[in-house]
Amino acid sequence: MKLATGVVNDHISYLDNGLLGAAGFGSTYLVRGTELAIVETGTSLCAPDVLAGLAQLGVRPTDIRHIVLTHVHMDHAGGAGTLARQMPDANVYLHSLTIPHLIDPSKLLASAARALGALFPAHGTLEPLASDRLYPAEELRLDLGHDVVLQAIYTPGHSPDHLSYLDLASGAFFTGDAVGVDLPVYRYLGPVTPPPAIDVDLQQRTFEQLLELPIKQLLFSHFGPAQADPHSVIEQLRDRYTQFTQLVRAGVEVGHVDEAAILRTMLKTDDLPDDAAWVLAGWINMSIRGMTRYWSKQ
Repeated sequence: MKLATGVVNDHISYLDNGLLGAAGFGSTYLVRGTELAIVETGTSLCAPDVLAGLAQLGVRPTDIRHIVLTHVHMDHAGGAGTLARQMPDANVYLHSLTIPHLIDPSKLLASAARALGALFPAHGTLEPLASDRLYPAEELRLDLGHDVVLQAIYTPGHSPDHLSYLDLASGAFFTGDAVGVDLPVYRYLGPVTPPPAIDVDLQQRTFEQLLELPIKQLLFSHFGPAQADPHSVIEQLRDRYTQFTQLVRAGVEVGHVDEAAILRTMLKTDDLPDDAAWVLAGWINMSIRGMTRYWSKQ
């Protein structure tokens, strides 16, 4: 499988990291100043594709000085330990709340196995990181030189440790899962709400907060740079999130969440390649479980 690389602007590029063995699901970004950073790693199984993509972009792993993570979920941070071995001079940045899970991944792996179900084996593992490689990112203002600065923005809702990053030079915004996923190859735009720690109220506040920011382009971890107006895309994702929330809440209130019906409503197409259909269906069903757990607790 040949995976794509692309250019966002004069200092940001992206590569397909082959997340879950399919093209078009996971992005890793390369940010160039005087120093080089990557944003997001994908899973540990993505590491060979990340290294291959960097090579296509003319970058050696030893050139990377910073590994910037939006949150601790395995499809975003699972490859950090694996890549850090190949990038010996790189610092790793993550919310301090979940830094301990990259030092000792045992509890995170157990939680991920419960949340991901059948998707879990495709997420690889987590190689532990030494504490002196890890830095809290809540207040991060990462100056890479040449006027390239990444500013952390706290964006909870998807998870309590979720951070996004605004490139102050261009207004490009690394979303992580802060607003959901935009998968143009599969014509899917929608929420991702995995158990166990989503928060609907915080998510709605994050939508409103981001609509006030001077964002010029959305850079999705799932997947790639959005071509449409960023605030319009955020509004669409807010509306899809509200629709999804209402569908699941209505099911919880009557004692029956019809996962198959919700899946059909959210997916809106059966015309998907086999390697994508199982991933999308798995993500949506996982999101239904996360949202069902949230409303049941309420």
